[in-house]
Amino acid sequence: MKIIERALRGASTLVFLDLEATQISHETIEIGAVMADVDGEGKVRKTYPSFKKYCRAKRPIGRLVSSMTGIDERLLQKEGVTFAEALESLRKYTGYHRENALFLTWGPGDISILECTLKYSPLEDLSFIRFIKRRHLDFQSFLRTYVQDGHGNPLSLHNALAAFRVSPSLHEHDATSDAESLFHLYEAVISSPSILEREYMKTLSHFGKAPAPLLKVVSDLRDGKTVTPEDYENYVRETFK
Repeated sequence: MKIIERALRGASTLVFLDLEATQISHETIEIGAVMADVDGEGKVRKTYPSFKKYCRAKRPIGRLVSSMTGIDERLLQKEGVTFAEALESLRKYTGYHRENALFLTWGPGDISILECTLKYSPLEDLSFIRFIKRRHLDFQSFLRTYVQDGHGNPLSLHNALAAFRVSPSLHEHDATSDAESLFHLYEAVISSPSILEREYMKTLSHFGKAPAPLLKVVSDLRDGKTVTPEDYENYVRETFK
């Protein structure tokens, strides 16, 4: 699929990344990732075992985040490592010299979490974070061009999974599970062009910036109707009534 090939920018390895953060300070408390090798068309050739690390934060987690993620202070004290140690583990997991890797997230929030964490846990060496930011693809933003809700908004990961008939993870707001869900969504998008085409037709039919006559034509075509030049002329004529 050409649009996928262009978005991947020649990457041969994809790292599906998800982070959980504290409620107020937005510090990283969990990093989850899934890594896969892809061919020149973006199709998955090989997958690797998933990655998970808990990070000890400098500020409180927050009750809402704890209830959503199941992560509390006791867990972080028992299993958590410093932010620097977690990033080093992720670097080793992905391979520091894997220059053809691309990091995929769902939305821009995960990159923001990394930046917020640096305010509380500054690093001497920022090269790996810079590498992630340089080789980053917001898959939600990419998909939004073709798949939107009825108001032109990007879909949540849960709704995107439903649109592409992928069963959601049983452990939402678990970083590794969400990374795995993103990986399965990517696989579904690249292997189901018919679903992508159907969703794109829906998006085009309510794309508010398009002229009304064109929207009516697209809506008719989406509904399986035949549109003639005369129909198009009538739609244009209605604009001026």
